[in-house]
Amino acid sequence: MNTVSFLFRAFSLVILSFLGLGCTNYSTTAAVQAPPTLISITNNGNSNFTIKVRAQNPEFIFQGYRLYSGATETLAQNPTDLNVGAQCVLASSTIVQPIEYTFEIDPSENPNTSGVSCRIFTTLTPGTYIAMRTLGLSVNLQNSTSSFKVSISSNTLIVP
Repeated sequence: MNTVSFLFRAFSLVILSFLGLGCTNYSTTAAVQAPPTLISITNNGNSNFTIKVRAQNPEFIFQGYRLYSGATETLAQNPTDLNVGAQCVLASSTIVQPIEYTFEIDPSENPNTSGVSCRIFTTLTPGTYIAMRTLGLSVNLQNSTSSFKVSISSNTLIVP
């Protein structure tokens, strides 16, 4: 069973339990996820980069991060489609906050290097800008679907 499916079922069970007990103190408003702060990016050679990110997302719906790149800061922070970025799902990891993550950006399917929180499989081009957004689980109880909801954008860094 994948993580999204498991979390959806767990979330649905919690909501149904509240409704069954007559609890009316729940919200239909989506939670706002905090965007990460990009600290640094290092070029490791061979299209491999290391990004240091500081983040604080302890919410139950927290899933991970999505990376965007663009020719300008504006394009990296405001892509035309929020679903096109490369993502790293961290929902199974222990969340201690705030935390500094180390992401490895590499188009190859190599395993994580020691000390790396997550590997994002994509290609970055030197001179472009990058930004990240937090992924949160969004559940629609009316039609039993789930998807990712993204936060506002982080700051940007230029790829060395």
